[in-house]
Amino acid sequence: MDWAEDSAAKKEERNWGALDHIREANDGRWLFVYGWVLVAMTVTFALLFLAGIVSWSWHYLVSERWHWLNDQQLSKVQSVIFSGGLGAILSSVVQKQISKNN
Repeated sequence: MDWAEDSAAKKEERNWGALDHIREANDGRWLFVYGWVLVAMTVTFALLFLAGIVSWSWHYLVSERWHWLNDQQLSKVQSVIFSGGLGAILSSVVQKQISKNN
């Protein structure tokens, strides 16, 4: 008994080369989208980290009438910046991508 007696199986066998091409095209599209998502995430985390540093520095460098965060909010910003979590994520993503190019 031939395994390709089913019409769907015969169609798949006839188009086997095209399926490889489709799979390669899908892989290419996935890598393209993954690359853009990774760039967007890296930029987002970098901007968040930079905004946190600027906000925190601003509150320590200028007079109180220019402040927009209270002490509790400023403490939270400081803990996020200096806990290393945000910087570690950013550093990890960038380091992983740089290592792929070598």
